[in-house]
Amino acid sequence: MSGSPADAGDADGDAAGRRRRFAAPPRGGRAGAGAVSMFAAASLVLALSGVVTGAATPARAQAYTQAVPSGPPIRLFPPPETMAVPDVGGRGGAGAGRVLDDPLASPGPSAAPLALTPLPAPAPAHTPSFDVVPIVVPPSAIAVETLGPLDPDGAGPLAGAAGLGNDPWRGIPRAEVLALLPELPTLTPSPAVKELQRRLLLSRGSPAAAPGEPEPARRFGALRVETLAAMGDPRGAADLAALLPEAMTADEAAARALTDAELLAGPLDCAAATERAKPFSGPYWQRLELFCRLRAGRIGGGMPTEAGAAPVGDDLAFEMLREQPGGDPDFLRVAEAMAGGPAPRLRSLRDPSPLTLAALRALQAGLPPDVLSLTDPARLAAVASNNGADPATRVTAAERAAVALFLDSRRLAEAYRAAPAKGDELLRLKDAAARDRTARTRALVQQAMLAAMGGGRRVELAGLALELLDPPMLAGPVGAVVADMLDTLSPTPDAAALAPAAARLCFALDRADTGKRWYDLALRSRPTAEVARLWPLAVIALGPPPGGGALGLASWLDESLRGADSEGRARVAGQLALLQAMGVAVPEEAWRRTADAEETAPTPADARPPTADPALWQRLAEASADRRVGETALAALLLLGNAGPAGTPPAVVARVVGALRAVGLDSDARAIAREAAAALAG
Repeated sequence: MSGSPADAGDADGDAAGRRRRFAAPPRGGRAGAGAVSMFAAASLVLALSGVVTGAATPARAQAYTQAVPSGPPIRLFPPPETMAVPDVGGRGGAGAGRVLDDPLASPGPSAAPLALTPLPAPAPAHTPSFDVVPIVVPPSAIAVETLGPLDPDGAGPLAGAAGLGNDPWRGIPRAEVLALLPELPTLTPSPAVKELQRRLLLSRGSPAAAPGEPEPARRFGALRVETLAAMGDPRGAADLAALLPEAMTADEAAARALTDAELLAGPLDCAAATERAKPFSGPYWQRLELFCRLRAGRIGGGMPTEAGAAPVGDDLAFEMLREQPGGDPDFLRVAEAMAGGPAPRLRSLRDPSPLTLAALRALQAGLPPDVLSLTDPARLAAVASNNGADPATRVTAAERAAVALFLDSRRLAEAYRAAPAKGDELLRLKDAAARDRTARTRALVQQAMLAAMGGGRRVELAGLALELLDPPMLAGPVGAVVADMLDTLSPTPDAAALAPAAARLCFALDRADTGKRWYDLALRSRPTAEVARLWPLAVIALGPPPGGGALGLASWLDESLRGADSEGRARVAGQLALLQAMGVAVPEEAWRRTADAEETAPTPADARPPTADPALWQRLAEASADRRVGETALAALLLLGNAGPAGTPPAVVARVVGALRAVGLDSDARAIAREAAAALAG
């Protein structure tokens, strides 16, 4: 149920349909009409022939009606004892739950219902094996609940399969959604997390308000726009804001967050921003108007009478903004330069506003080195896109923004190519990489790869680029730049040394075909522990092969656990948890082999890790059991947080993956499991 009037009408119609009884036609109905027709035809024939035998016709009609069966209604639903909703919060025996009301309950006695389908036979017992067997998640039972009125901000550019279904917020009160939305991660390095969160926020649908719930301080639609802007998706935020004009005119914080995100990403649509600013007033919006007028060339041309003492040109906006307390002096200095004044000389820029950075980019003005003290990836992306900034500053800012997914691989590669090399640095990269794992070193490796001609040298540089990748970089733009470098090589025996790391990177980026070619080369060339660690990642990325593949689960365990310390066994246990969450049958013997010798029993696979929030852990379990898609996605994203799958304990990631699969978000579950498995495969 969504709670809308249309849904209520459909529900009433369904209930009326369930109350109908499909009994035999009553006597005197269609059978009686047939008897009258037969009698009329027979009378005409007898009148013509002079034979009177009409008395036989009513008797034949009566016999016909008696041949039609009649009796109690046929039950079209299973008996009420089979319609139980599982009690996911308790720890009772299997099958425990509450029984729904019988839709065919009758106040009087009736005959026993007719079963239309046979009861399922119990599953035969079998001995666990090490074969890879997909586990099909059973559908949850139907639950009936009462909803209040829907939130009016349910519009969204994504509907149905493009988003998270037609009613993603079913079953979770609006007050809880509004409390949890501001906690969503915005600085995650995980493309899988960011894509799921983007679809959740852009999906059409509203949470229901509880009966008598007061109007919230901030609206559902405004919080969605603000979160999209904060996570570096100004285009998605603008698309959503266009569908929610009432929510935006009532929430200045959301309007400013969207405008700041557009300023930093650039270029700002001044017409849309000016229209958005109409309901509001204040210095921020006045500075924005001034910036748009300067960019359009409607201010400027004059010279200041004294440096900084009088307005530039013929516009009084400068003077008005200077007189306002709590202004933005850095922006005003840059704005004067945009109006034709002297170039700005900024000795320090530790906390520049988005408007200041946008104005500096418009001027292509230089930036002081301390701008790299910024930690906000959106502002770092604006620094990286300023062609007037020092190339060394740009490349550092670009990579830090790209790791948080605020800059794409194309612009990162451009920043890499612009980083200057000193002397013969390109010839001594191996030594440089050993002592300096910074953005500049990765940029120099990229430049050397572009200049290298010999095959051996190119393989060496590609290997160096792979070694410089940290796990959080694998699935994002930094990893994509290295993968593009690998595309210039062929997975031949000459490059066998690269194969394990290359396969890991390509699988993490969901380049399954390329990853499989490198993985096959690794299996043929280097059947070592490094290759063995790739097997769970390959199964998750490609799907379980028939019979377990070349290594199989048992062979992988043998190789991975040989000589493994407690940390190694913990990593294998994490990989097992991910495989099980993706539907691979993991026998108990495999879990026992990963336990420490001091442990009396292995930890249950579904046990809550001590680092996981217990309230979110329970919410995820209950929401997924009841197939509440939006709430399941919300709890999953909060559990993963800004660390993402690569930085979250595998047991937590496995629970998230299983819950997402239970509500039908299989592609999101696989992407999250793939990123976590890639981090464990190193």
